[in-house]
Amino acid sequence: MYNSHMKKYELLVLCSLFIVVILSTISLSSITLVHASTCSVINSDLAVGLTDTVSGGPITSLQNYLQNLGDLKVAPSGHFGPATFAAVKIFQTRNNISPTGYVGPLTRAVINKSICSVTPAVTTTSTSAVVIPVPPPVEIAAPTPAPAPSTAPVTTISASTFDITSPAVGQVLPINSSLIIRWNKLPPNVFNIVLEQPGGVGAGFVAQSVSPTAGYQYLWKVGSVFSSQLNSNIKVDVGTYRVRLQSTYSGATSSDQVSGWFTIVAPLFAATSVMPASAPADNSTSVVLLGSGFTYYTHLYFDSNDFATRVSSSYISPDGSVLVFTVPTTMSVGRHTLFVTNGSNISSSSLPFIVSAVQ
Repeated sequence: MYNSHMKKYELLVLCSLFIVVILSTISLSSITLVHASTCSVINSDLAVGLTDTVSGGPITSLQNYLQNLGDLKVAPSGHFGPATFAAVKIFQTRNNISPTGYVGPLTRAVINKSICSVTPAVTTTSTSAVVIPVPPPVEIAAPTPAPAPSTAPVTTISASTFDITSPAVGQVLPINSSLIIRWNKLPPNVFNIVLEQPGGVGAGFVAQSVSPTAGYQYLWKVGSVFSSQLNSNIKVDVGTYRVRLQSTYSGATSSDQVSGWFTIVAPLFAATSVMPASAPADNSTSVVLLGSGFTYYTHLYFDSNDFATRVSSSYISPDGSVLVFTVPTTMSVGRHTLFVTNGSNISSSSLPFIVSAVQ
């Protein structure tokens, strides 16, 4: 009798264990492991002129973010153009960052913090699913302002921190305008004044081998630099720049005096004088027009903005300050007004001119 009861008890235990195993298998098969997706952060500095090398790169991520905020009014393209530049400046102004349009460490930190601050919702596919929590992404704290080496543009330093006080942070400078570069401390040795692009790339020398006895300022024709690669003076493209004072002997260091980031724009359009002020209508005598902002699209007219009185230019200087033309044979002898436009008729200048008789 005892053996019979023991066998029944053992059989009951085995059946119970078997049921537990089956239930455990069913439960485990319905477990769903849910992980919060990682956020897409911007890990590199971005500036005007850059383009994503891969689909969905950092510039596209930036544009999607700015478009969602309503700051970017065009479709994301992966190219950092004027629209993105303007949108970045709007975002920077709203977040108390110097509105340079350059996406540096501080701007990236604020954007990344916003992108990663919300953990995606966790869902399950079964009422018996087991949810394994994943910690939310770590928010990136804004970096403490500190001097940066020449290879890392700074967006976190306030205007009062810069040793070069002119040009000022965010200042807009037309090419060919005049600017006095000013600094607070005299360099100990002979130094160069260097124009830098974002990323620490040198755009050229504003001045070379300047003596400390020269004082605390230098008069610069904006946009004009000496290119050591081309071994000639050039005009830089429009864009974002800063000025650095660096030793002629040791090159760039983290202790160099630098300015804030400023923007160089196209030259202001103006016609200031014409030489000579009188010329015959022989279509061969050269007349020189002086001013600024002259381009291929600059148009000249006599007396009215009419194609019939349009004058063809024969030469425009690379810096846009000189335009050469001849007087067409159809012009009558006498006093006239020479109209000069930038091609869109938005800006124009006028100068008196006398057409003399052909000798």
